[in-house]
Amino acid sequence: MIKMLTQQKIVIKKDEIPPMSMVEYYFPAQKPWERKPVLVINYKGSFFAIEAFCSHAGLSLEDGFLTDDGKVVCPWHGSVFDIKTGKVVDGPAKRDLKTCHVEVKGDEVIIYE
Repeated sequence: MIKMLTQQKIVIKKDEIPPMSMVEYYFPAQKPWERKPVLVINYKGSFFAIEAFCSHAGLSLEDGFLTDDGKVVCPWHGSVFDIKTGKVVDGPAKRDLKTCHVEVKGDEVIIYE
């Protein structure tokens, strides 16, 4: 038996994410509790996608803020992550965030799990 691997994706209209903002989305799943959250970021017209929850305490980054130099700051304990690489820039978080492949086609942003 051959098992086909499918890559989940999210398709978003560019105008759903204003410049210099972040919005949390979920990849589809069979069961609601299996959905994986992703934070989609519009940084000066370029789009990036990273894990949506801080690796320190597992809380949402959506209410954090985006810095002028491309970092996300967690609103809960102040961890800082690079939006391009997901790397921890400042703690208390110690684990980097996963990033997702982003493709822009016309007025759509496609995020691949």
